[in-house]
Amino acid sequence: MDDFKKKQLQEFFTLLEDDSVSCQIDEDEECVLVDFPDEMDASSYDVDDFLDYMSDIKTLKRVNNSTVSTKHVRQIIIDTNRHGSPYILSKLEELSYTGPNYAIQVVSEPFLVGLQNSRDNYYDDNYGLFPCSTYWALELRYSDNNRLNKQDEIKLVERVLFDLTRRVGIAVYVSEVIDVDEFIGYADEDDAVIYADTEEVSTDMEIDIDAIPKHTELLNMYREAKEAMNPSIAFLHYYKMIEYVSPAVAKKNAFDQFHEHLSLPDTTLRDYHYMDTLLDIAKGYRDNQKDDFLAISVIQTCIDVVPDFYHLPQTLQKTVKHQLGIEEKVKIETIALSNEQQMSLKKQVANILYSTRNSIVHAKSNYEPNGLECPPDSLEEVNQMMSSIGRALIQWNENLADYIRV
Repeated sequence: MDDFKKKQLQEFFTLLEDDSVSCQIDEDEECVLVDFPDEMDASSYDVDDFLDYMSDIKTLKRVNNSTVSTKHVRQIIIDTNRHGSPYILSKLEELSYTGPNYAIQVVSEPFLVGLQNSRDNYYDDNYGLFPCSTYWALELRYSDNNRLNKQDEIKLVERVLFDLTRRVGIAVYVSEVIDVDEFIGYADEDDAVIYADTEEVSTDMEIDIDAIPKHTELLNMYREAKEAMNPSIAFLHYYKMIEYVSPAVAKKNAFDQFHEHLSLPDTTLRDYHYMDTLLDIAKGYRDNQKDDFLAISVIQTCIDVVPDFYHLPQTLQKTVKHQLGIEEKVKIETIALSNEQQMSLKKQVANILYSTRNSIVHAKSNYEPNGLECPPDSLEEVNQMMSSIGRALIQWNENLADYIRV
């Protein structure tokens, strides 16, 4: 390490002493060790990262309960329902996102969060609440002074949180700093730790921000479904995605039919039969958005249900196969379905999802089962299909023209 860097570091170390934070250089590891108050161990930071954080540390402020920032760095506290899992953290830290003048990544022991918490006395080792090591953060670092406005920043963060959720298989969401005074009131309560299965994610990846879906409410709905601990609530969040995208599906189908009909050869007689067909298309557009039709329309237009069919309960798989004329022991994914069978399969799956949705929503009213409902104890498995459907809907919507996309 050159003498100039050492001199810079020593000046910054002196500056941090006012915040009860002490630092030292580990020359063997080319890093800076930072001792925040009440922490059991020092936090380690790359020398260049530390210098970058400190370059405009005088602008450090707490934006809200979730975010601290300097002039060019924002750290937003995040969490998952597997906080503390080294496996999940390692997967999150492998991913980074790059935009025109910014980079985004997940960091553990976020320096700026730790420093601001030290200043605000948001720590107490008696309750296991530490200023820095307690937290993970999504770090947004600008390379110049051209920052996104507040709304565009929020949308960017939500896009990245969706992509992280999609890749690690569990909800990644914005959390908040813990105020010691509020925390002490409930620190002795038992908090259940929930562990969820995770999906494999590629090793170290630098992702162009344009490669992930544009911001829509679908991204938030997907994350909310992943975040829900109750399988019934998660199912309803996923189903809400089907409802949300249904107007775009109805509109696209109607536009395609109108275009095909209006493009008929000039020799085609424009009589009342021709006009009636246009009216039928308009009627179909309205019908496709009704509760009992929208799931069918969306699933038939946007989703390949074959790869996830096995997530349905065995009794319902048997019913669907019987309707398709397929033997019970045959796996649907191993045979070639006719177009008619594919559409029938999608319609039956849509009806199962709609019936399941109604059985949850109307559980306390006079709901009459029709035999297509997924039992409550199967919903955790069924939600794996719903997760695939949710991701497919996001991608389908992403590929639409701007005038149709929701």
